[in-house]
Amino acid sequence: MSLVADPTAPASPPAAQAPLLDVRNLSVSFRLRSAPFAPKRRLRAVDDASFTIGAGETLGLVGESGSGKSTTGRGVLGLVRADSGVVQLAGTEVTALRGGDLRRFRRHAQMVFQDPYSSLDPSAQVGDSVAEPLKVHTDLRGQALQDRVGELFERVGLGRQHLRRYPYEFSGGQRQRIAIARAIALRPKLVVCDEAVSALDVSTQNQVINLLEDLRDADGTSYLFISHDLGVVRHIAHRVAVMYLGRLVEIGPTERLFAAPAHPYTVALLDASPVPDPVVQRSRTRTVLEGDLPDPSNPPPGCPFSTRCPSVMDVCRQVMPEPVAVAGGGVVRCHLHTAGGSAPAGLVPSGAG
Repeated sequence: MSLVADPTAPASPPAAQAPLLDVRNLSVSFRLRSAPFAPKRRLRAVDDASFTIGAGETLGLVGESGSGKSTTGRGVLGLVRADSGVVQLAGTEVTALRGGDLRRFRRHAQMVFQDPYSSLDPSAQVGDSVAEPLKVHTDLRGQALQDRVGELFERVGLGRQHLRRYPYEFSGGQRQRIAIARAIALRPKLVVCDEAVSALDVSTQNQVINLLEDLRDADGTSYLFISHDLGVVRHIAHRVAVMYLGRLVEIGPTERLFAAPAHPYTVALLDASPVPDPVVQRSRTRTVLEGDLPDPSNPPPGCPFSTRCPSVMDVCRQVMPEPVAVAGGGVVRCHLHTAGGSAPAGLVPSGAG
C-alpha cells in the first residue's frame, strides 16, 4: 500500500477533476561503484513514493540532505530512469516515454535548479538561453521570437535591455528570474523547483517566491517545490510531503502538518527550524536527533527512521508501517498510529502553530 495524500484536503485548491500529476510507487536507484569482483550494490534513492498534485497547486517536498528529494523531482520529469512505478502528467505516462516523445513532453514540465549560474550557459547571452526552448518546441523565429523573449523578461521583472547581456552581469536573484523565464517560456503545466531560492538572500527569496505565486495564480501552473527551508515551504505550499531515506513518511495540508505533525521525523524537522521570536526561540525544548542518515545502500529493516526515532518500538525495527489517515487531512507512515491511536503528547513541536 502506497502513501498517497488526500486530494480533498481543505488547504488544497478546489479541484473536481483528476490530479494534474499522479505519481504511483516511484522507485529510483543508482548503481554504486565497487572494487573488482566485489558484489554489485545499488543505492535506492527513492523508494515507493506516491503523491498527487492538482492543477494550480503547490506541493512542498522537505527532508534532510540526501533524503531523495532532488531525485524525486528528476524522476517525475524523466531526467533519471525509474526502476519501477508510474508517473502521469495530465494523463500522459511519463515513465513510458522515450526519445522524441520524451523531448516533446518537456514543453509541459520544466525545472528550476538551485544554482542559476550553472544552469545558464555562461558563454551565451541570456536572451538566447531563454529563446532556446522556444526554438526547439515552437515555430517562432526572427522578430516574433525576440518579442516573446522580451515579454518573458518583462514578466519576471527584467527589461528587454537585458537580453544581450551575459549571466555574469547579473545578481543571483536576477539570474534566477532568468531561469524562471526560461522555465515558463512554453507555458508548462508543471514546474519542479529544486531548492530554487536556497542560494538567495532573504529579500531576494521573497521576490522570487512572490513571482512564482503570481505565475501560479495567473496561469494555473502547478509546482513541486523542493526545499529544506520550512519557512519558505509553509508560505508557498498548499500541501507538504516529508521524505526520509527515500521514503515519504507524511503528507498533509500545510497548516495541519505545521500545527499538528503526525510523524516523529516531521516533529524533529519543525523543531530544527528557528522561530523569528528570540524569546520563544530561547525557551524552546527541541527534539534533537542523534546520528546521521543510515546508509541508503543498506537501509535498516522495518521503518527507515527506527535507528534515530526517539519513540521507537520493537515493531518499528521489523515491520514497515502502512499509511494511516490523519485527522485534519493527509496520511502518515508510523506505527504510533497503526493501532488507530495518535502520537504521544510529547510529539508536538515546540513553537508549532
